[in-house]
Amino acid sequence: MIRRSTLVAVLGVGALVGALALAPAAQAVHRTEDPPAPSSADRVWSLAATRLASLTGPGTLPFGSTAGGPYRRTNAYAWTSGFFPASLWLLYAHDNSPATLAQARRYTDLVLPVASWRGTHDLGFMIGLPAGLGLQLDPDATRRAAYRKATNTAAISLATRWNARVGALKSADYAGQWGVIIDSAMNAPLLITAGRSLGGKQGQVLIVRGTKHLLTLARDFVREDGSTFHRMAFNPRTGKLLGPIPGQGLSQSSTWSRGQAWAINGFAQGYTLTKDQRLLAAARRTADYWISRHQTDLVPPWDFDATDATALRDSSAAAIAADGMLVLSAAEPDATRASAYRSYAQAILTTLSLAPWVTETGSAVGLLQQQAYSVAIDPREGTYVWGDAYLLKALSTSG
Repeated sequence: MIRRSTLVAVLGVGALVGALALAPAAQAVHRTEDPPAPSSADRVWSLAATRLASLTGPGTLPFGSTAGGPYRRTNAYAWTSGFFPASLWLLYAHDNSPATLAQARRYTDLVLPVASWRGTHDLGFMIGLPAGLGLQLDPDATRRAAYRKATNTAAISLATRWNARVGALKSADYAGQWGVIIDSAMNAPLLITAGRSLGGKQGQVLIVRGTKHLLTLARDFVREDGSTFHRMAFNPRTGKLLGPIPGQGLSQSSTWSRGQAWAINGFAQGYTLTKDQRLLAAARRTADYWISRHQTDLVPPWDFDATDATALRDSSAAAIAADGMLVLSAAEPDATRASAYRSYAQAILTTLSLAPWVTETGSAVGLLQQQAYSVAIDPREGTYVWGDAYLLKALSTSG
């Protein structure tokens, strides 16, 4: 892993701090060109073409490799199943290659049957992301109609997890308690998107549930300083908030960096879709917290409270946050804030586009290196499909 002492030179940006009214600690970002230097971005896309092609073949879906071990694959019902086809769609948008299009279609077809599954809250990742990109990018009208149908079906499936008393979609039972996790901020926008597509009473129900879920997260998961809890338990009969449940972070009171990134991204998407000012406030608060804690560390530790110099870094959290800040920047009504979020996201991308985060080492598999998966279970770094997908997504919109 990279040590903090090896971080490259930094450039103070008082304007960024002043614009966002951040804590004094946030006084620097990585020196960057605006947007990331074409040579480094082009290098990432070139490596992506090679690395993604090397993972195609079997009728299963890539997952990742931990500590240089064997590259693991899953079936379509894993929460990660949508990320690889999403990466292929993003690569197709970049290279316009018929071969890439064929692979994007092939792997998206593998996950589409999952749209009717009601046993997960992750349908935004699994269906919404790849089918949504296919809907935008596939030149075939028949296929676009299939992607739209799958997206709408997935939203209807996800909506069955709604609890009106809580005002949220159930994530799962954690330690025997009815629970919601911050990651679900990335799945709720699926309901809003599909609701707008479907229209009518059914569409309105989906929009309301998706929006209310995000507002519940904003109310109960975002602390006063803009940091986030990972998991919360509720009483499903009364809707009462029971409190935090141990999750992937260092502790119940710490801030898991990938969870913070999911929050930034999900709230930014929610505001983009609804223009609800409460979601804009949540997106700003979570993004501002990220920037205030990063200082020169544009790739954070796996938990912001894991302050030991040897703590694992999580490049996937950085990629997800960068993408979220770009989404926020595009919708942000304040021009100064929009510019600041965009500049910070591009600084992250410049860092991630270089070694050791993206490396040309011949033995490397996957694209984005030094990602943390679930440190409490396996405290080793690796390369995984979600980091790859959000790095490419952010690069696609950063220019």
